[in-house]
Amino acid sequence: MLFVSGEKPERFAKAMAAGADLVCIDLEDAVAPARKEAARADALHWLAQRSAGPAQPAVALRLNAVRTLEGLRDVLALAQTATMPDWILLPKVEAAADVQCIHAWLGARCPSLVALLETPGSIDGAAAIAEAGGPLAALMLGGADLSAELGAQFGWDALLYARARILHAARAADLQAWDVPHIDLQKPESLADETRRVLALGFDCKTAIHPQQIPVIHDAFMPPAERIEWALALRDALPAEGASGAFMFRGGMVDAPVVRNALRILARAGQR
Repeated sequence: MLFVSGEKPERFAKAMAAGADLVCIDLEDAVAPARKEAARADALHWLAQRSAGPAQPAVALRLNAVRTLEGLRDVLALAQTATMPDWILLPKVEAAADVQCIHAWLGARCPSLVALLETPGSIDGAAAIAEAGGPLAALMLGGADLSAELGAQFGWDALLYARARILHAARAADLQAWDVPHIDLQKPESLADETRRVLALGFDCKTAIHPQQIPVIHDAFMPPAERIEWALALRDALPAEGASGAFMFRGGMVDAPVVRNALRILARAGQR
């Protein structure tokens, strides 16, 4: 997912053409307080005019925090518009009720929701937030805010515990887990390494703040050629439909979890 500032409507089209799977117009951190109203209007106008299609990436809107006046204004404006984004990102979620309120206010038109967990309290309450139900589809780490509140470095070691809590809570509730952007644009090798690490943990999405990060992330998402070859061969060797239990493959025993892993590898490689 690629973030684009709601202050910069002239960049919306460029973001859509950058190759991301999802583009998020940010009305929160990327918008100065004095520009909130104008950014909201520009984003909703663009959403109403955009031409959606299979060749276009999905579109998300990051609102201001639910417990703020600007967040309330965002929700009221969305409730009155005819066109919804495909996803809504909810920053600084502290409880399941924050998610449930958005669903109640937007009703049946509410799109998929992503809860950003950005405080020590939200990390501790990740499992309860994940059970909010309704259109909640993912939990996302808000690493910059969390690091600031912890007084910790915005780095891998300091955020590993939070990533693990978010992943476990998401999976227990059958949700996706999304990771925070890598903010250093001058170190693509660090972005690639961090992306591979979050994928190894089990995350589904690595977010970006600049178009130049997209190909780096996509390359990191692609499994190694030998893993793809192994997964293809395993898929072709699966017993006939209806068979169950373990079976031998290349000298080793294969069971259902191994097969699921192989199918995940093929899905990530675009070879479902």
